[in-house]
Amino acid sequence: MTVKIQCERLGDEDAIDRVICAAFGSPSEPGIVRVLRDTYPTFDRHYSINAWDGDELVGHTLFTPCRVRLMGATHAALAVGPVAVLPKLQRQGIGGAMMHRGHELGRAGGFDFAFLLGHPSYYPRLGYRSCFGVPKLTFDTDKLPQPTRKLQTRPVRPSDIPWLAERCFAEWQDVDFGILWGTSLSEWALPGFSTVMWWTEDNRRAGYTAARMGPHKCDLLLAEDPELALDVLATIRPPALQQHPSGWLARNVVCDTWSQTKTELHPAAMAYELRPGVLDSYIKAIEAAQRPPGACLFPLPFLVS
Repeated sequence: MTVKIQCERLGDEDAIDRVICAAFGSPSEPGIVRVLRDTYPTFDRHYSINAWDGDELVGHTLFTPCRVRLMGATHAALAVGPVAVLPKLQRQGIGGAMMHRGHELGRAGGFDFAFLLGHPSYYPRLGYRSCFGVPKLTFDTDKLPQPTRKLQTRPVRPSDIPWLAERCFAEWQDVDFGILWGTSLSEWALPGFSTVMWWTEDNRRAGYTAARMGPHKCDLLLAEDPELALDVLATIRPPALQQHPSGWLARNVVCDTWSQTKTELHPAAMAYELRPGVLDSYIKAIEAAQRPPGACLFPLPFLVS
């Protein structure tokens, strides 16, 4: 078998869907790639890697360009996943070959590092190391205060985008591995997700929330006024948010009488240096307990439990 590794081409979409479905045994992961391809502004076929055995697509790996905070600076990085190989051909080096090609392209494209949530016994063989985590703010909903005002909701509009980009930076600027969402409406209103703008009755913007469809009431809250942010929390009363103790919300709104913050290194949360040494100062600070482990809110389709 001779496998050819190349970038995604127009017309490959259905074959990619079939490979990912076969690899994961479910339709949800192909849905991630479809959503990113169709709506996410930084999707780039150049970083969508295919493995072909003759006319048969046997593997696919997606690298999604994004802007990531690290040690007070913004870096160009690649979010990796899904990584899929047909079950009959797994453990034959195809996944590693696709990852290697993605790394080559990332270095050539000027990206500083790649990162993922993946199997901790596999990806270290490719040079990945665990160095960040998954954040969570958890709330005792019985102790949350009652809202002080009635809030109204509406969908995200283009006029909200400058405010959203500003509040995203405020939330994640001090969070290592924090992803900065951009200025495209499709980043803030992805299909299949509940994204809502909250307003007061006197027309003040209270906040923005994003959530997966299903039992989760909320994953993310962005705001600029602590009192209004608390009213949003008090209205929706979520059990948890995927936000970091170093973020704006944890520092300005939440209270230890009704909330707990948590972030720690997670073995599945790994990164790979595309520019040698770019992670050194961060990892040294983590090991010396000078900074908390970083965490990222992946592009919406990648939100994890």
